[in-house]
Amino acid sequence: MNYLQRFISVILALFAFSHAFANVWTIAIDPGHGGKDPGAIGRNLNIYEKNVTLSIARELKKLLDKDPNFRAVLTRKGDYYISVPQRSEIARKHKANYLVSIHADSSVSTLLRGASVWVLSNRRANSEMGQWLEDHEKRSELLGGAGNVLASHKEKYLDQTVLDLQFGHSQRAGYELGSIVLRHFARIATLSRNTPQHASLGVLRSPDIPSILVETGFLSNVEEEKKLNTLAYRKQLAKVIYESLVEYRNRNFKAEFSSIKENHQPKQNKIAVDKTEEIQIKDSGIRHKVKSGESLGGLAAKYKVKTKDIISLNKLKRNELWIGETIKIPENSKNSVQEKPQNSIKEKTTSKNKTEPKDKSVAPVKNKEKTEDKSKKFHIVQKNQTLYAISREYNIPVSTLLKLNPKLKEGKVQTGQKIRLHD
Repeated sequence: MNYLQRFISVILALFAFSHAFANVWTIAIDPGHGGKDPGAIGRNLNIYEKNVTLSIARELKKLLDKDPNFRAVLTRKGDYYISVPQRSEIARKHKANYLVSIHADSSVSTLLRGASVWVLSNRRANSEMGQWLEDHEKRSELLGGAGNVLASHKEKYLDQTVLDLQFGHSQRAGYELGSIVLRHFARIATLSRNTPQHASLGVLRSPDIPSILVETGFLSNVEEEKKLNTLAYRKQLAKVIYESLVEYRNRNFKAEFSSIKENHQPKQNKIAVDKTEEIQIKDSGIRHKVKSGESLGGLAAKYKVKTKDIISLNKLKRNELWIGETIKIPENSKNSVQEKPQNSIKEKTTSKNKTEPKDKSVAPVKNKEKTEDKSKKFHIVQKNQTLYAISREYNIPVSTLLKLNPKLKEGKVQTGQKIRLHD
């Protein structure tokens, strides 16, 4: 019974300090590298990643500080070196709700380009969890009130349960925020990956602070280096990240309060409301295939319908769209089945006995960590792929790949070449 009471007290502590219920969100902005660590260096303009990231971070801080719903803190304010563990500690010291680490990518190939977002991998989470379990100081530092409860007992299984909950929440929150950032990035930049990628990165290691690492582009690419060298583009990137945080915060608040409202609404009234909505919202027959950068608000404006009607008609449980997804457009006084915009498709008539096949594109692609696939011993090089890209894909150091493949000259690979991944 004593164990159960402690467990319940921890859960209540976590719930009471839930990020979604905080009136003002503290965002820790981490400009990658700094000081003796310049990070990536541009090929043509010789610009340093550490300067690019600090500039974007400062612009993002300005935007967040103007918003009463946010408070921003920088892990570094100038050109000096900070270790990866120190960055997480600074975020924790300021009781950050979220951490956004800003970086710029680089590659041996000048052809690689595009932005990406990285979140904590399961492998890193499990590794970090073991270290936190052994470190009494770390356990007591946990945010959300759980630290004090954990420090008052010696039951390791309770520690593990709580840490597992916190790591799980951080991973889910990071992935959701990362997905929103990528959708906003698609409006102004090329994406190297359409979904958040899992990685074993030290700056993402905190179980109590959901974190994302944003790669803003490749300094090894001529065009992207040129863009990243301008203050105007850096401001654009900062604005995109800010807008993503605003959307994520609004969504979480709405989700929490709508959930509370639903739980307190009388069952009969709720059913009556749902039936009324079903009768009012009619299908126009128009089908729209989602393209990069499109949003629910944009579709509503395009077809002159309400956003909530699109959500209701398509039974969406989310506020974002997925590229390639087919959306049903509600009917209004002006649109009809005859209207056929350029990127919309008309649904084919089916018999009453047949059901409409589910659009497989609606299901989000699950990120499988390739680091866990030890069965794959070789990789066939794809077009425009570099050794650095292969290293990232399988989370294997370039030095290890070079040792396993002694015939590789200067780390250069060719399309169709067979690369050994493991002994």
